[in-house]
Amino acid sequence: MARVAVITAPNIGYRNTGMVTVDLAFESLRRRMAAPVDATWYTLHPPETVELRECVRGTEFPFRFRPLAEHLDELRDHDAVVFWGDFLHTRHYLAQDATNRLMDFGMAEDRDAARQLLNRTLLLADQPEELLSRTLSYGGTILHNTQSDYEDKEYGPLFARLVTGSHRIWTREPLSAAKVARLRGDRATEYFGADAALLSRPGDLDHLPATAWSQDLPEGGAIGVFLGARTEIPAWLPEFCASLADRLGAPLEWLPWFDRDVPARAAHIARRPGDHTLGDLLHVLPRYRLVVTDTYHLAVNAWGAGTPVLCVGAPEPVPTTHDDYLTLSDVKKHVFHMAYDAADFYLTTLPDTREGHERRLDRLVHLVEGGGADAVAARIREHADQSATAFTETLTSLLDTPR
Repeated sequence: MARVAVITAPNIGYRNTGMVTVDLAFESLRRRMAAPVDATWYTLHPPETVELRECVRGTEFPFRFRPLAEHLDELRDHDAVVFWGDFLHTRHYLAQDATNRLMDFGMAEDRDAARQLLNRTLLLADQPEELLSRTLSYGGTILHNTQSDYEDKEYGPLFARLVTGSHRIWTREPLSAAKVARLRGDRATEYFGADAALLSRPGDLDHLPATAWSQDLPEGGAIGVFLGARTEIPAWLPEFCASLADRLGAPLEWLPWFDRDVPARAAHIARRPGDHTLGDLLHVLPRYRLVVTDTYHLAVNAWGAGTPVLCVGAPEPVPTTHDDYLTLSDVKKHVFHMAYDAADFYLTTLPDTREGHERRLDRLVHLVEGGGADAVAARIREHADQSATAFTETLTSLLDTPR
């Protein structure tokens, strides 16, 4: 049986629901592949590094992560290496999130030591060219990379070596795809892949345990709301959401995508009683009329389930410190919606007139009830299915190639 090393971003405690769906999507693809594949999973910090989130405790996941830094030499024993999702190869991730986390957990004494470790684990600095030639990258992004990043004397050459030496790359949005095409000197190949979470088809995650929590919705459906985790809720948004609920005839309902307190400006939104599982959070998505959120992967998963999303985002701030994580930037949400002609469903937090809000409400209701939202969801699903086929065919071909 072919062996594949899968490297993902750390999701300690499984706190980030969306990142779990990214990892589960690889398993969805693996089960659909014609030839059997044995996957070994690696990440910088396994989920069990901290106490697991309550709603995932007891869940039998189809993967068990090994700490990448401790098992780096094992990569050469695999027939292929797959980097799966996220910002793993962007300079800002290496300098910000990843470096800070390594120091927080005592894996590096300082920033320089952390960067050396990250160069070896995520940029494969010490690995031979032959291993790079058996490496795929799917669903990543270099959206925020700039010329100054490439001029970094460490990052620039190592990043260029990985990008040009890898067997194949698919990024999760078209701007990164254009950058990869330029770096590889290949404008003819399709580098725009879907977000990895979209590669699970409807029904693929039905194996996750669920309860009655996700079954019963009001007649006519409900609108799932999760706000305040990524973007500050503007004062006018609660009234806007209430008007949208009235127009669609569906009540607002809090969707606990992350474990966090409900923000004060959403305190009026009803919470569904009872305890929920991770499976409940995913199984409820196709039952909603609409999802309203500021959280990237909730938007991605809802669209993937065929449910339209009103995605809320703020104008892009200028980062000033190592704690201004570009991985949390609202730009990725806007780019995702623009890539699929879904900008009608992206709502900026900038103030507008009452007349402007009424026009926006009219357009949203028309799209949701008139079939426009269905067209967007179908566009996203079609691209995800095509991209999944391209990835699995490429991986199969690579695994069939004698080493």
